[in-house]
Amino acid sequence: MRNRKNFSFYSFFTCKKKYEFIEGMLLILPAITVLFIFGYFSFIYAFYLSFLKWNYITDPVFVGIENYVRAIDELVKGISGAPWYEVPFFMGIRNTLIYTIIVVPIQTMLAIVLAAIVSSRIKGSSVFMTSYLLPGFTCSVIIALIFIYFFGQRGFINYLLNQIMPGFGYPDWLYSKNLVIPAMAIVAIWGTSSNLAILFIASMQAVPRDIIEQARLDGAGPIRRFIHVILPMIKPTIVYAIIVGMIGALQMFDLSFVMAGPQGGVEYSGMTVVLDIYRTAFLQLNPGYASAKAVLFFVLMYIPTLIFLRKHGGGLK
Repeated sequence: MRNRKNFSFYSFFTCKKKYEFIEGMLLILPAITVLFIFGYFSFIYAFYLSFLKWNYITDPVFVGIENYVRAIDELVKGISGAPWYEVPFFMGIRNTLIYTIIVVPIQTMLAIVLAAIVSSRIKGSSVFMTSYLLPGFTCSVIIALIFIYFFGQRGFINYLLNQIMPGFGYPDWLYSKNLVIPAMAIVAIWGTSSNLAILFIASMQAVPRDIIEQARLDGAGPIRRFIHVILPMIKPTIVYAIIVGMIGALQMFDLSFVMAGPQGGVEYSGMTVVLDIYRTAFLQLNPGYASAKAVLFFVLMYIPTLIFLRKHGGGLK
């Protein structure tokens, strides 16, 4: 009788766990389906297309690694100094790297500063943060359209810079080969640093108060407490923010499409990798070559990201 009761008790909880497992799987099934279709399946299909020559109309033809050889040859020509119109893929990688180098460090440092201001609870910090968070909830295309007028010859940016630095001039940022990438970087920093600031605020608020109080009792001022106590405690969050920022910057498409145009601006000065892939696939009707560019760019960018994560991402485990 005792064994029978134990068996029934065990069976009850076993069945309950099975039902909970089934319910949980049903709840996450829509998300898994979307992730599989637009994530894993898309990557596998793009890898398959990279071995084909196709124009959406005729039957696809298997060409082996010809698309990869062509993409690598374009990179080599670009490094060797070929004219800009012959190497859009190289121009896209170069501009994307410059954009990433500008955006990621500045937006991360700015987000940390904003989070520190809010966490310090000084007078007016909440109002300041609320106003600065607004761009994070605004569509990036709308922000880019607004900034197009700001970056015009008689726009607000030139007016402000001439007030600060008399004689700066009135360049048209979006039609200047040297200024279009910095212009897009300014828009990205203004629009995305607030999102990262929310992440840092949560991380700073999770730092144990007794540690900060102990540092204060030991004579550490606000700046020393921030540098020697808070920053080391939020290092995993900083690494995460840098990685997320790098991924977002390398995938940048909307700002370049709106601000530089679908053709990449003057002499491809506003071309990015994703914009070049879009042009190759949908304007030049060559999805096979576009897929090869996408796969090659993924490999080129995955390796340094993995090295950075292995070196500095120990706290994320």
